[in-house]
Amino acid sequence: MVLSPSQEDHDPTRSRLLEAAGVVFAEKGFAGTTVREICLKAGANVAAVNYHFRDKQGLYIQVLRQSMALAANEDRADELAVLPPEEALRRMIFGMLHRTNSCGERGTWHVRIMAHELSQPTAALDRVVQEVIRPRYETLRQIISSIIRLPSEHPTTRMCAHSVIGQVVHYAHARPVIDRLWPELNFNAEQIAGHIATLSLAGLQAIRNQSKPQDLI
Repeated sequence: MVLSPSQEDHDPTRSRLLEAAGVVFAEKGFAGTTVREICLKAGANVAAVNYHFRDKQGLYIQVLRQSMALAANEDRADELAVLPPEEALRRMIFGMLHRTNSCGERGTWHVRIMAHELSQPTAALDRVVQEVIRPRYETLRQIISSIIRLPSEHPTTRMCAHSVIGQVVHYAHARPVIDRLWPELNFNAEQIAGHIATLSLAGLQAIRNQSKPQDLI
């Protein structure tokens, strides 16, 4: 029997597997985790992983999809597309910060799982990038392209996208250090996102003003 998407969303065994997998993957990484220990924690049969996700990699990808979807209301591409690009950038930056720092345990899972993946890349990384990261990366590039009036594939546009992402990643991965250096910040996602957006928009406007006429869209 194949479950429909709506049935999957409400299947208790599937939900327990995702919850358990998030905790274990965040603690041990993809390579250090076994299907058996996830199932033990979830109170499920090992065959349930194959039934719902095909294999450990399929479960891993779904955990990442779920953790990144927590801020979907902030950065859905179709909703961002109707906004002025400056506002869309602010919304997307807030969504990234909210997802990685302010979404409770699952947001923490995402940061910790990706830290494992980046330090010890696995075969799953290609799927993570293709299915989870690339669509958001392309949306960010389109927004920046509209602001600086360069094609989304232009090297400068890509550099700008990576600079924005780099600021968000700093706050996500360096939080234990930031909390010690500046405890009064109290990790206010709205305040941090506002600062990153203001700084980034100033830089993007400067780049737009410096672009040669033949480079502009």
